[in-house]
Amino acid sequence: MSNWTTTGTSPLVISSTHNIEPVGGVSSALMDTSADRMHHNLIADNGGSEVSGHTIFTSYIYDDGGAASRIYNEVRGYSGGTGLPNGGTVVSGALAQLFAIGKYSSNTMLGEVWTATKYQARLTFGTTVGWFDLEGPGTPDRSVGWHRFDIERLADGTTINFFVDGVLGRSFTGATLQDWDTVILGPGLGTTVGNAWIDGLSINAIPEPSILALALAGGAGLLRRRRA
Repeated sequence: MSNWTTTGTSPLVISSTHNIEPVGGVSSALMDTSADRMHHNLIADNGGSEVSGHTIFTSYIYDDGGAASRIYNEVRGYSGGTGLPNGGTVVSGALAQLFAIGKYSSNTMLGEVWTATKYQARLTFGTTVGWFDLEGPGTPDRSVGWHRFDIERLADGTTINFFVDGVLGRSFTGATLQDWDTVILGPGLGTTVGNAWIDGLSINAIPEPSILALALAGGAGLLRRRRA
């Protein structure tokens, strides 16, 4: 986790209990309390630019069905730069967009009724905002094991799709347009004890023939480009 900076009360740690990507790998990031949270700035890894255009943010979460009621990851955009750099002086900028996806303990979007058997997501700036259930036709219920979560921003920058295990859970228009510059692991809220594992994070620029894969274990850098 050397490429990630602790943002919450405590960091996530590398664990060999579960792994999903790459195939044959042996580790993932363990969150053992809801206070765990870490972040990474994408700008340096994207040639000095924020991530724009038709883009998909992917993360895998291992849900053990236990006490953890908040397990999610975020992708953010700050106006004028990011307020969460990796060390050094904080770059000036206000939070202008935040998307989250995973498991949450309530819904805050107007008119939404929380369903304990479903996963949740969040849209923070736009026409419709708050936490909501991912409950589209065929969307998987919560269950023990690995689940893939995708946040897709279409080319217009304002249409956002949320997927669970490849199934569309919800779609929204009217999101505030803002390029992405920061990724967050874990909620960093409360002190609820409970395990969850995070792995396989990536940012896929469509239709660019490359994937920005977020390396949890450090090494050559957070983002590495691979040909599709």
